[in-house]
Amino acid sequence: MIIKKFQGKTEAEAEALAKKELGENFTIIHVKNIKPTGILRIFKRTLVEMTVAKEEELELAQSKPGAESKGEVSVEKKDDTALQSKPIALMKDVTDKSEKGVEEKLESIQNLLEEKLKKQEEAPKENVKMQEEKKTQSDELLGFVKLLYNTMLDNEVSERYANQMIDEIEQNFNKDVQIEYVLSHIYQKMILKFGKPEGITPAAKGPKIIYFIGPTGVGKTTTLAKIASQFRLAENKNIALFTTDTYRISATDQLKTYANILGVPFQVIYSIDEILSNFELYKEYDYILVDTAGHSHHNAEQKQTMNEFIHAFDEKAETEVYLVLSTTTKYRDLISIADSYSELTKYKLIFTKLDETTTYGNLLNLRLHTMAPMSYVTCGQNVPDDIDMFHPQETVKKLLGGK
Repeated sequence: MIIKKFQGKTEAEAEALAKKELGENFTIIHVKNIKPTGILRIFKRTLVEMTVAKEEELELAQSKPGAESKGEVSVEKKDDTALQSKPIALMKDVTDKSEKGVEEKLESIQNLLEEKLKKQEEAPKENVKMQEEKKTQSDELLGFVKLLYNTMLDNEVSERYANQMIDEIEQNFNKDVQIEYVLSHIYQKMILKFGKPEGITPAAKGPKIIYFIGPTGVGKTTTLAKIASQFRLAENKNIALFTTDTYRISATDQLKTYANILGVPFQVIYSIDEILSNFELYKEYDYILVDTAGHSHHNAEQKQTMNEFIHAFDEKAETEVYLVLSTTTKYRDLISIADSYSELTKYKLIFTKLDETTTYGNLLNLRLHTMAPMSYVTCGQNVPDDIDMFHPQETVKKLLGGK
């Protein structure tokens, strides 16, 4: 005899799981709702638990010809409804004696199961004092976890990712765990999810081509200028500045001004042929930094032009692409922008305007949505000072309510 329990969101789902494992011929003995338990029960839904039995020795098949003359029992298979609601009605065309024996056998199975279930539900309880102490500790932990969850939402972490964090807590801890361990665990988990930030590295040979892409108004040109200043002033690298943004005269003039201050070459690029020919002029340089025009992800022509520029040096030189995003942009717009550029190329993430927001949730949201490496962050307009490598520890502290 096989006795098994199956759980599902609904009774139908639990029954489907039973059929998948045991086949059609089983008897439903007990069905009950299982209320969520544990420190995170408020985030869970009630499940349906179905206990079923299958008699291995009883074959629900048509009897063989002449079986009655040999004293064999003829059993006819019924549909699923009969199996579930009237297990005794499984038997057909048998003698009264055989039918009575089968009835007694099935009833004994049901009685046995119900007795086992009753014993499980009436397991010995702890004394009242210990129960109260554990309840207090459990309530405190539940309150703390709920506070962490709400803090993440307040910092505009996506509800989807906040729920994932909470689920991971329960998978690793029981209700008796100390609050400080929970905090330490989620802190470390979030740091790991951000991953190790990746900055610009030199090419193995020749100049590295660095593209700065992203929508208009996020600070691409200023960010490029900050990085160019660090390369030139702090590291004494030979760099050249290109721009393919021929739509905005102000952006071209701004980058030209930075190039003059740094004493580095500057080129306005109008076509793929121009960017390739200008590359030949600076083959001995360390870096070529390319500013690009922001494009609408609804404009197919602009996307195609951007794609051609980004891939102009495929198999000709090492390239890196950095998607520049503002932390002040709405979450849905950020997702749309990131997805649009993901269709063109792989990239690393730069976030700007950290000084203009009090919520950092979008940094985690975009990292988990794109799985692109984190890179630089900026927090002001000053060139070259207001830029730094992304620090996951500092960001996670803020996401969890720290200063």
